[in-house]
Amino acid sequence: MANGYGNGSIIALEKGKDGKKKPRNKCRKWRLVVSIGRDPHGMPESDVKDAEEEAADAEEEPKPKKPKQRYRQKAMNFQGTYTEAQEALREFREKVMNGDIVTRNSWTFDEYGKHYVETRLAAGEIEKRSADSFKAQLRMVGYLIGSMKMQEITTQVIETAYADLRAGKSRSGRKISGTSLNDVNKIVWLVFEDASDKGVIGANPLDKMAIPRRDTKERRALSPEAYRDLMAALDPKDRMQCAVLLCAALGLRRSESLALSWGDIDFERNTIDVHCSCDDYGGLKSTKTKAGERVLPMPGKLSEALMARKAEQAADLVENESESVFQVKKRDGEWPAGTVELDGKHYEVKPAYPIAADQYGVRPLPASLTGWWTKHRAEYGLDDWTLHELRHSFLSRAAASGVHPAVMQKLAGHSSARTTMDIYTHVNVDAKRAAMELMQMEFM
Repeated sequence: MANGYGNGSIIALEKGKDGKKKPRNKCRKWRLVVSIGRDPHGMPESDVKDAEEEAADAEEEPKPKKPKQRYRQKAMNFQGTYTEAQEALREFREKVMNGDIVTRNSWTFDEYGKHYVETRLAAGEIEKRSADSFKAQLRMVGYLIGSMKMQEITTQVIETAYADLRAGKSRSGRKISGTSLNDVNKIVWLVFEDASDKGVIGANPLDKMAIPRRDTKERRALSPEAYRDLMAALDPKDRMQCAVLLCAALGLRRSESLALSWGDIDFERNTIDVHCSCDDYGGLKSTKTKAGERVLPMPGKLSEALMARKAEQAADLVENESESVFQVKKRDGEWPAGTVELDGKHYEVKPAYPIAADQYGVRPLPASLTGWWTKHRAEYGLDDWTLHELRHSFLSRAAASGVHPAVMQKLAGHSSARTTMDIYTHVNVDAKRAAMELMQMEFM
């Protein structure tokens, strides 16, 4: 028989000559069972199999069976009286609750981290993009503790690894910022928490340590003069400069600017359709969020810049890759908007052809654009400015110009209004402070 005892049960294991379980006062062998929480996977496989076999016997399609909520358990055998078994159960439950009972295993940090991410990916809980990001973050810590057994990793081991990463003992040799380490800590915590839930380790070593503090510098925005100077200095005929121009002129993310093809540009309506982004390998993927899909108005000067890029690209394609362009005819006596004239003939580049493509029609990788910008930004007087700060500059200029936050959110493709409001509020508080300082001068 089984008797509930809080979160545990005592199950009699001995049977008498009649085949029935012995009564408590006669039984000396017990099974102690402690629940460690609900199993998130629902119905046990045995229940699924039983349902399928029952349907097969009835020669009919198996009916959906409501998943049973299964509880995960830890158990041990015990010999002694029932009263002694009760005391043993108390001690056993306390050890389980304190994380002292673990499953014997040989998992290393690298192995379990990879297993955790791939399991979540296979279950559809995360997308491949997130899985790749998580693996990269785990590799940062794995560089220092990857070969250690999960059960050997203590709070002190993690703290030392984090301190080493901050000091530059990383795979790249660069110091890891507090902000990056804060992000890494989130996935590392999830890995150890999962291992703790499954009995691979006793307790999560990160539960007893401080979370790395974020230390990201406040984003800057170009002054109106510097912003205009950059826009004027960029040569849109060059594919990399054109991509940077799109980031600055429209507030695009680098992956969004590289993903644009000529079919996304409507020169007749003067709009740009942002509906995908470029992944780390040059392929197309969905935008960062659903809100990232947006149609943006195209200013006249940007339209002229893109036409200059298109003319440069079309001239090269006509000469070296003619299958990527085609001639067009007049419509209602006029040439279609966006066509390029070369030697008296009018051409259109195929819609799927990337705007920033090289001579082989291949998009630059996001990392390549960042590398190009890092190498050349000093030429524009922007020694340490990032591409993302160009996007931030666009949004700051919009806020300073009085654009409504709701419109800014649509232009930026922010899924959260809070992100937009942080920029809007900061810019407008600065403007109000400047105005207040002018007013104060009247009283001095």
